[in-house]
Amino acid sequence: MPRKFFKKISPDPRQLSKHKSLGWLDDLMHRHDIWSFKRSVIAKAVAIGIFCGMLPMPFQMLLAAFLAYRISANLPIAVALVWISNPLTMPAIYFFQYKLGSLIMGNNVHKPNFKLSIEWFYDQITVIWQPFLLGAIICALVGAVVGYVTVNRFWVWKVRQNWTGRKK
Repeated sequence: MPRKFFKKISPDPRQLSKHKSLGWLDDLMHRHDIWSFKRSVIAKAVAIGIFCGMLPMPFQMLLAAFLAYRISANLPIAVALVWISNPLTMPAIYFFQYKLGSLIMGNNVHKPNFKLSIEWFYDQITVIWQPFLLGAIICALVGAVVGYVTVNRFWVWKVRQNWTGRKK
């Protein structure tokens, strides 16, 4: 069952609350709904994680944790899924988002001479920010919806498969 998998990969809230550096989160650690492994809670967490991971902003994990807390989604899953955009995948994701935004806006894709420097990035952002932001928002929304629906459908399929196996 999917629940067993998610329980296995998630941290134990009792163990987390024992860490000295996380003591200030003690009230949060005892909130049962954000540590739940129900289908709806996991599906919301996947949607939040993908949504926050697709946004080009700093502190994505904090936003995912805040949204998981407010919407009662599984906190560890939401925070972990933010890492779909990591230093290895960010260039490809951001370039795709820029191309998507340019396509929707009807702009030509600007192909600057790439230099790996912060100065280059700040020079180019003034040219590409609108299509990039549009593409990022579209990717975040579509990814969140697809993630939510996929988890829900997979979970139902897996439970039905388990029941069918038990009947035999």
